Amino acid sequence: MPSIDIALNISAEQCRAHYAGAADSIRTRTLDGRSVVLPSRVLHHIIGRDGVRGTYRVTFDDNGRFVSIRAL
Repeated sequence: MPSIDIALNISAEQCRAHYAGAADSIRTRTLDGRSVVLPSRVLHHIIGRDGVRGTYRVTFDDNGRFVSIRAL
């Protein structure tokens, strides 16, 4: 399955806005510089008390649909 690696640094306050539905997507860059937009819902299970910080691998199916996100 195709995958991309991204670095995220999202504060707890910003995460609350995404979780509450005030923001429906996240725009970030892959580690190799490509721009990517992900639906906010992909963050729900990786949000910690301080937000989301770290490097993650995002996996897609062959149709480009989100499958998983995991910390590297």
